[in-house]
Amino acid sequence: MSHIRKLIVAYLGLLALLALTVGSSFLDLGGLNSALNLVIAAAKAAIIATLFMRLTSEGILPRLAVAATGLWLAVLFGLTLIGQ
Repeated sequence: MSHIRKLIVAYLGLLALLALTVGSSFLDLGGLNSALNLVIAAAKAAIIATLFMRLTSEGILPRLAVAATGLWLAVLFGLTLIGQ
């Protein structure tokens, strides 16, 4: 697949996920709204990470940086939730 086609597919995917985010704000799902929005945000981050950060084609160092960032965020969220 050419690079332009990948960009167009990513753009359309991000627009679809944006529409899902906006649409979910009008639904009253209770506590599931937050979970649904986090899943949508993770999908957006995955699209951006694989396409623009080129995590699938680069070496191990960018993947290690993303894994360390994810671990650090998990620690921070965990410490935040412990305090409640």
